[in-house]
Amino acid sequence: GTQNLTSLLKKTLSPDSIAFLQLIADHASQMKTPVFIVGGFVRDLILERPGLDFDIVVEGDAIEMAKSLQIKYKGKISTHKRFGTAKWIIKNNQTLTIDCSFALLEIHPSGLPESVDFISARTEFYDFPTALPQVERSSIKLDLHRRDFSINTMALRLDGHHFGELYDYWGGLEDLNEGFIRVLHSLSFVDDPTRLIRAV
Repeated sequence: GTQNLTSLLKKTLSPDSIAFLQLIADHASQMKTPVFIVGGFVRDLILERPGLDFDIVVEGDAIEMAKSLQIKYKGKISTHKRFGTAKWIIKNNQTLTIDCSFALLEIHPSGLPESVDFISARTEFYDFPTALPQVERSSIKLDLHRRDFSINTMALRLDGHHFGELYDYWGGLEDLNEGFIRVLHSLSFVDDPTRLIRAV
């Protein structure tokens, strides 16, 4: 079955941060859109040293998701249409009042990240090494496969009753436990040579 990391989230994150993730989760549920927090955040959460680096992958239109959050909760948006990405900038925002189904929570700005990146799930292919990738819409599974190392391919689903479910298609958890930094395919360093530096 699927592992659920909600208890780990509650143990390691501040109540403000959890309430903020819940806000995004509830919003995604209302839009009937699967959303996932991905990458370094999940890796560091499992190591019990979570950051506030929230990268959200949307199985759908990330720009629409970010814009609708900004309309409801303020802040600013910057978008990148070619890649289907948006940054929701919430630094210096007023206190957000978040209507979670269980309670009205005041979220203090110190518990919020400066910004949140929303990314439409996508797959990429390179016309030639080091080229800017060609992009097309895709599933969470393929989106995670375009990342650098297996330990950065884990995702936590947030929407609805899926809150806290771990998605680990590419063996990231096992590699994290074993201390392996493993690329996902043989051309990984050809596609992006800076991964050599990131690996170190």
